[in-house]
Amino acid sequence: MTDANLGKRAVRGTVWAAIDRFGVMGIMFVTNLIMARILSVTDYGLVVMITLFTNVSAILIDGGFGNAIIHKKAPTQTDLSTAFFWNFGLAVALYSLLFVCAPPIARLYGEPELVGVLRGIALTLIFNSLIIVQVSKLRKQFAFSSLAIVNISAALTGGIAGIAMAKSGFGVYSLVWSQVIAGAMQFAVITLASRWRPSFTFSAAAFKELFSYGGNLLAANVLQVFCNNIQNLIIGLKFSGTQSGLYSQAQKIDQIVSNQVPQILVQVMFPLYSRLQDDDSQLRKALSMNMRVIAFSIFPVITMLIILAAPIFELLYGSKWLEAAPYFQVLCCGGFFVALQNINFYAVAAKGHSRTLLHWSYYKWGMLLALISTGMNFGIYGLLWALVLSNVNIFMVNASLASRHVGFKVSRQLAILAPLFGLSLFCAAAALLITTAADISPWFTIAVFAILYPATAFVFRMQALADTISALRRLGVRSE
Repeated sequence: MTDANLGKRAVRGTVWAAIDRFGVMGIMFVTNLIMARILSVTDYGLVVMITLFTNVSAILIDGGFGNAIIHKKAPTQTDLSTAFFWNFGLAVALYSLLFVCAPPIARLYGEPELVGVLRGIALTLIFNSLIIVQVSKLRKQFAFSSLAIVNISAALTGGIAGIAMAKSGFGVYSLVWSQVIAGAMQFAVITLASRWRPSFTFSAAAFKELFSYGGNLLAANVLQVFCNNIQNLIIGLKFSGTQSGLYSQAQKIDQIVSNQVPQILVQVMFPLYSRLQDDDSQLRKALSMNMRVIAFSIFPVITMLIILAAPIFELLYGSKWLEAAPYFQVLCCGGFFVALQNINFYAVAAKGHSRTLLHWSYYKWGMLLALISTGMNFGIYGLLWALVLSNVNIFMVNASLASRHVGFKVSRQLAILAPLFGLSLFCAAAALLITTAADISPWFTIAVFAILYPATAFVFRMQALADTISALRRLGVRSE
């Protein structure tokens, strides 16, 4: 494939990835907005308590095979079928384990209702296992339009079902079954849309080859998911169900901005980086552009959310969720670094250094556990700030690995990010001063900031502005 064709497919993929991500986020946001006004804070807290178990299980089921399929230049039908049956078999085994372990887990938290909640949500593991190969195959082919249809259909179906059940008085189980129904819909649509079907074969040789690459990423991802969700376990055990619920809502909005929006590019980045794995110069060029575009787009949004956290929560969810605003502000401080973590991670993975990523994961997640263990002794805010410090550490580790294996120097990355961070802070401070001096509503701060931010970037001729405009123009051309 020529560079021009690869670039066109990447751009087209980014358009559909954006439609997919924003469509799903919009549906989930509206769904959560409606359900949060119906359900109690504790209902959300119950779901948070068991996310560690379900999220780690989901990563184990993938086995790293999804990324291995994308990384391999020409996976065979035998490779795909082997991965499919392994994923499904492991999903059944893990669901059975969680089903049996649900009562002792509920006793651990002192919440009997968690038995039904865990057994219900764990059903999503079965449905998710059945689509891993199809999703990876479509991503490898840059078929993000098909993925968008699958994911938006699933989110919409699950959202409608969840709202209907919440209004009918199902309580926490409306959160449970909305996820299960969405998973079932996702499986149904991708089965109809995908032309691939597994063969009744399982190859030990294919398993060994895929696992030799994917296994290292699996271990690294298990550590990442475990440590990223360990705070849910700690909050559930050490703090109240109300605090768990408040943390859940704060984390959801933070994840939309710092993780879900950048994930639009991440979906396209790994297949693209894998195709550029033998050309470090082009890979560094792609990394620089992606970092500038993400930081230029995300940094100002995070800054405004920190400033207007309280009125945003009260407007969206009502006064009963207002206490979640300070949690959200702290999490957003780490969001600056969360937004950029995967840029370097997937570049190193594309170069084939999955074992290196695994080895460094021991340090990253060991440091997170150490920070959490210390921070939790200072209350919920001590725990939240520990998470922020961990996100800084993870970014620096991934940046150092990209510097070593791709030549994308840490100093170069910081030189890209520092001006954009400073620009966001400067424009936010100026917007606050203007609106405060004029004694007008804080909501006008957003409008003033929206004018100052691009105008200042234009005056100083910042490369990030030019890259973002160029990216938008290319997206616009491809979407016409």
